[in-house]
Amino acid sequence: METNLSRRGFLTGAAAASALAAMGLAGCAPTTATEGGTKTADTGSAPSWRDQPEMPTEFVETIDADIVVVGGGNAGMPAATTAAQNGAKVVVLQKEGTVAMAREAVGALNSKLAPDHIVDVPELLNHANMTQSGDANMLMYKTWAEKSGEMIEWMADTLGPKGMLFPFEWHCPDDPHAYYPAMCYNPCIGEYNPDGPNYNSYAHVEVMAEVFQELGGEIRFETPAQQLILDESGRVTGVVAEGKDGFIQVNASKGVIVCTGGYGANIEMLNDLCPGNSTWCALRDSVTETGDGIRMALWAGAELEAGGACMVWNRAILPDGFEFSEDRMGGDIFLPGSQPFLHVNVNGERFMNEDQCYPMSYAAGANQPKHYSWIVWDGNYWDDIAQFDTCGCSRLYPAPSGTAFNADVYDCEAITKEHLDEFWLAPRLEAGTLKKADTLEELADMMDFDADQKATFLATVARYNELAAAGEDTDFGKPAYRLTDVEAAPFYAARIGGELLVTIHGVITDVNSQPLRNDGSVIEGLYVCGNDQGGFYPHNYPSNFTGINAGRCATFGRIAAKHALGVE
Repeated sequence: METNLSRRGFLTGAAAASALAAMGLAGCAPTTATEGGTKTADTGSAPSWRDQPEMPTEFVETIDADIVVVGGGNAGMPAATTAAQNGAKVVVLQKEGTVAMAREAVGALNSKLAPDHIVDVPELLNHANMTQSGDANMLMYKTWAEKSGEMIEWMADTLGPKGMLFPFEWHCPDDPHAYYPAMCYNPCIGEYNPDGPNYNSYAHVEVMAEVFQELGGEIRFETPAQQLILDESGRVTGVVAEGKDGFIQVNASKGVIVCTGGYGANIEMLNDLCPGNSTWCALRDSVTETGDGIRMALWAGAELEAGGACMVWNRAILPDGFEFSEDRMGGDIFLPGSQPFLHVNVNGERFMNEDQCYPMSYAAGANQPKHYSWIVWDGNYWDDIAQFDTCGCSRLYPAPSGTAFNADVYDCEAITKEHLDEFWLAPRLEAGTLKKADTLEELADMMDFDADQKATFLATVARYNELAAAGEDTDFGKPAYRLTDVEAAPFYAARIGGELLVTIHGVITDVNSQPLRNDGSVIEGLYVCGNDQGGFYPHNYPSNFTGINAGRCATFGRIAAKHALGVE
């Protein structure tokens, strides 16, 4: 493992990962419904995602293992490595040709790696309960909050000998109404530059895969799991997967851990399960996440939580004449779309407090006419961005030294005004998706407003500037430090829609990651983790806790492995 990835090497790896085509389930002939809620076959119609395929009867290979992990990502590799460290024979079935790319931030609380930063867990749980409309499983949150510290300490102990470092990010604007402070670790290799950039980040899952294989673990790449094997009692005893030469059977004496990343690349599942959260997206980042793990768990009798939540960025810039389509494609990524500048709808009206986390900002715009909004700013944008002081991966201004990744999350380049102009603004200006004008009147004309809409827009900006000058948003309650005027030429505007990252509601489990049937009983021998697991975000992803999803994936993956093996 190289200890310092070049920018070119990083981009090559990211591009290669993104280029992998989504692989569908082979041999998905519709069958009679099972306990998992699949539909009865209708031979005259196309198979549904709910339909269970017939079990293969011929196998080119049979493998015996203690633990089988389906999916080598932010949950799967911690689960597999934990099991291997405890002496288990572990096989990982990975759909893609490489392990999944790591997130840059891993959320963990109250660890010995950051002894000066102690979070009050009940206070955090109550905050999360409020942001989740009261329907998240607080036992799951509590388990993550109490065990994530141990997880990150384990990760540091496991990967430290490979040169991995775990700098801690703790930064929050001086505002009692701001999002909960960032509280995550940003793993990197070899050295850490607090002022950024760090080209040697995004690698801890790959490094963990290396450790796992050194422990004797096996990763079967390009071997998508098809369905689970159950005995007469309903216990899961193995997995059927498709290899290059045919079907293979992998038996698991201790347990199967499923963590395949949700169903963000499965249009049928998106339309069925979460149209309200995903319909008005113009980009999809999911490529191979087609719901395989969730489908297999349902066929085994598990219950899918009510809801339908997606993680949606408010950073899809839309071209002129754009119309939403079923495949949720057609926009372009635009990181500045996540900044809390003024938003107006297609009638020129302001409609929200723009100081919202990504999915809420997207949802507010999606509920407006034509299902998107215009983001508007002026020539003082760099000073405004510094004043906004946003956290997490929306950040476009360097955070105080020692607290953040401090690099563009899309190309790992250092965050500067020059980078922002060159990488984000100039190409969109050339493409025409970003509008730029010397006057607000000219900008309004470029935004395709009619006479009445133009008048409304100009009045809206005037009103917004008055609120900024007064330092108080009496219309929507936006914090004063994120209320900046639009007065200095040149002026900018862009249509902003949603960019669907992943789905994040899933199978109902207990705190050991064991899935539950509708009657509350546990499906023995099966564990569901990562974005296949429910409990955290039934209806929305508030993004209030930087790194929480990667942190909960690793935490519950580790919990599942230990529970399956009966170790503490």
